[in-house]
Amino acid sequence: MRLLAIADTHLGYETGKSSEARNFTYERMFHVFEEIHQLAKKNQVDAIVHAGDLFNRSKPRKKAVKRAFDIIEEILLDDIQFLIVPGNHERSRLPLSLLNFHQKCHFFSKLSNVTFGSCSIIGFPYQSGNISKLFLAINKLTQKIDSKCSIILCHQLFLGATFGPHQFMFKESHGAININNFTSNICLFITGHVHRAQMLNGGQVVYPGALERTSFVESIEPKGYLLIDIEDSNLKVNFHQLQSSPMSVLEINLVTHELNMDELHEKIMPGLSRTLLRLAGRSITTDELESIKLLFPPKDYPLFVISPRFPGQIVKPLYDKCIPFEFPAFIRKF
Repeated sequence: MRLLAIADTHLGYETGKSSEARNFTYERMFHVFEEIHQLAKKNQVDAIVHAGDLFNRSKPRKKAVKRAFDIIEEILLDDIQFLIVPGNHERSRLPLSLLNFHQKCHFFSKLSNVTFGSCSIIGFPYQSGNISKLFLAINKLTQKIDSKCSIILCHQLFLGATFGPHQFMFKESHGAININNFTSNICLFITGHVHRAQMLNGGQVVYPGALERTSFVESIEPKGYLLIDIEDSNLKVNFHQLQSSPMSVLEINLVTHELNMDELHEKIMPGLSRTLLRLAGRSITTDELESIKLLFPPKDYPLFVISPRFPGQIVKPLYDKCIPFEFPAFIRKF
């Protein structure tokens, strides 16, 4: 069978200083979700699995819910199964829908499993805090399932996951899960929450990553989806990149470089391009901040952001030595 794995679609997300900018970012999230539907048909997948945060907030607007469920319904009408776990942005609960009762649609509102021939997908909503009881419940469930391949679908932090330009790594002290807490008969963990596409533990844990960038710390990251082929005793996983909307970061260390307004104006483009101007090394003065705001009025630069936001604050250089990364294709036996 073939799965298409996605996560963190954040439908309903919008940002910007104008209605045009907010509509641009709002529409972009739905556009890429619709693109996934077409790619699922093109690649003849059996199911789309969504690792949480379908929506951007726990109480999304009715129009966002309707539009999202309309797309899912179109996916189901094309004979493609759709499986999803609620994420932390949804506070572990998705809005109720008639899709909950569709035989090809599976909303994991609690710990449960769905069987595809010799493969079982076990899903559960986002859990926070002490989840030792969850480990026991999952291990007990996997022992009962008579499947050659068991896959966990979730929205959790796992030990070793990274994000950001310098690849900050999550540890157990941050609430990251050690997969050694689970039984060895689980073939693959597909998880969301961290927006960077990555694999951990030799491919035992995979993050599809977000479909689109929502934060400037993601500006250097490729966005896309995973195609997972399950055949005989092999799991073949490939990352496929999608074209993302423009996002750029201009970081200036004010200790080693002077703040030149003419150069800034040349480098930062107006319009619907998301740009972060990051001034590091020393605090900026009130006059400098006001001059920058006058240079980039919200009307012409609705998606322009400056950091720090207030005079007197100091931020450290972050984008000076970005660590390159990629998602390697791999095959695992089970």
